[in-house]
Amino acid sequence: MTEFPIAAGGAEWVIANESEQMLIQQAKRDPKAFVLIYDHHYTPIAGYVYRRTGDVHATEDIVSDVFLAAMRTLGRFRYRGVPIRAWLYRLASNAVNQWVKRQRRRHMSLVDESVMSHHADETSRRDRDEAARVRKALLQLSPKYQTVIALRYFEDLSLAEVSQATGWRLGTVKSLVSRGRQSLREKLSREG
Repeated sequence: MTEFPIAAGGAEWVIANESEQMLIQQAKRDPKAFVLIYDHHYTPIAGYVYRRTGDVHATEDIVSDVFLAAMRTLGRFRYRGVPIRAWLYRLASNAVNQWVKRQRRRHMSLVDESVMSHHADETSRRDRDEAARVRKALLQLSPKYQTVIALRYFEDLSLAEVSQATGWRLGTVKSLVSRGRQSLREKLSREG
């Protein structure tokens, strides 16, 4: 099997352009090649979903659904210079937004203190409480604000990368990030 070099860089955001295109084409013909896409992108996508949901079990279910949907629809994927991770973030964002809507309808608690952080031993109680407060406030925002705030600040994507991941124009993303930050700030200040 062909090896696909990973582009150098801190975030390892993309596989080198040509390699990614080759990998996508190979995965369309051979589902076993999809494992390379899965292996390279699972951790960042799962981290994003977890930071949005705060629930380990929901994260596992959602990420499974995201990669299953990606594998099923890969045949229709057209490479247009946008990294496949952007497409996966879009699938994950849509799946998390659906999960949030279901949670709201069920009137369930959206924050589970017991799974607040996988670094619980390294983080002080005060930091965990603050993170829980921020996550709870974030989950009260509309899904479009949750999406851009989480991608921008939790996943540390640039505005251009958020635009690619959501399919929204850059100006729209800038506006949503600004409004989302303001809404989050207001919710947090109301809570003290």
